Amino acid sequence: MLRTNQSISGDRGRRGGLCHASAVVNYFIDCSKREKIFLSNLSMQKLVYFAYGWTMVAKEKKLFYDRIEAWQYGPVIPSLYDQLKKFGRKRITHRILEFNHEKNKFFSWSLIKDSEVEKIVKKVWDYYKQFSPAEMVNLTHALDTPWYKTVRDNGFYAVISDELILKHFSEKEKRINM
Repeated sequence: MLRTNQSISGDRGRRGGLCHASAVVNYFIDCSKREKIFLSNLSMQKLVYFAYGWTMVAKEKKLFYDRIEAWQYGPVIPSLYDQLKKFGRKRITHRILEFNHEKNKFFSWSLIKDSEVEKIVKKVWDYYKQFSPAEMVNLTHALDTPWYKTVRDNGFYAVISDELILKHFSEKEKRINM
């Protein structure tokens, strides 16, 4: 088990992390379409945050390089928020597309099929898909969560540290069979 005072691998700027954050979003979008489960930007932010935390515990590495901030309704990945805000409170209906300037075409990131990362993200989906957006907000706002501590100590929009996330999910691992 990784101790909280150790550095976390995968922290090498834009190349750090095990995958692109959009790949996680696209995985959840595909699951929501297949299972006909409503996903809004709010619920997506929480799912991606949960996937990040559980991956840190399981792999001792960051899932992706993007920062996570403490916003009013919980942890938010600003880069993903910007890509998903066009949906507002409505259902996210399609995958995030990015533009490849070298090939002059759009593409979408995906997780590698049957990879360890995909298995972790699938477990997160299987566990958290039962929760409404409001319930996920309540989970992230609970006393002594990384979001709670960050807002208390640094206010809204502060970056939630990886150390707080790792400690929280490591302690939670003892109570939840994830």
